[in-house]
Amino acid sequence: MSTDRSVNISSTVPTRVRRPADRASEIARAALDLFVTRGFAATKIEDVAKAASVSKGLPYLYFKNKEELFKAVITEAIGGPLADASEMIQSFEGSSEAMLRGLVAGFRAFEETPAGGVVKLILAEAGNFPEVARFYCTHFDVRGRDLFIRTLRRGVDNGEFSPLADLETTALVIIQPLAMFSVWKRSLAPFDPARVDSDQYYAAYLDLILKGLRI
Repeated sequence: MSTDRSVNISSTVPTRVRRPADRASEIARAALDLFVTRGFAATKIEDVAKAASVSKGLPYLYFKNKEELFKAVITEAIGGPLADASEMIQSFEGSSEAMLRGLVAGFRAFEETPAGGVVKLILAEAGNFPEVARFYCTHFDVRGRDLFIRTLRRGVDNGEFSPLADLETTALVIIQPLAMFSVWKRSLAPFDPARVDSDQYYAAYLDLILKGLRI
């Protein structure tokens, strides 16, 4: 008597089970795209669920309200680039000018992705959602500023940059034009007849900043 030894392959191969963290990240990425393109107020949780291809109620298992989802969107967009920048300056062996250029290049690479629109989103909604604004400032803005402070301190200590009376404020002066350019590109730039492009802006920005810092 012959025995059928064929095996149902599909029953022996484990299906990939998405962990809760994966699901939360997928939902946050879908929300990031919608918040940036449509606006925070105009986007419903149901829209996010549909974009993430999950059931209507699933986002509420991970985020108790829309503001908590907004915080997750900020973390998803900015957390990775900040960690990469921190790792870069931690092991950097070149000049402090090259390190500063690297930080600016990293910001530009982030700003030119769809996730870069989160900067404009945060500024636009800060007044309406102060708790989200505080979350951003406490967990991300201060970390980004610290990267520039450390770079400036390194340059001053090595004798590459002129002595600075206030490293913290100088770092703020350096960072804000980068953030504002990101916002301008996504708001007024399409209507500006001057048509300044990114290469021109970043070249002029670095020229001005570095001339002010060099001894």
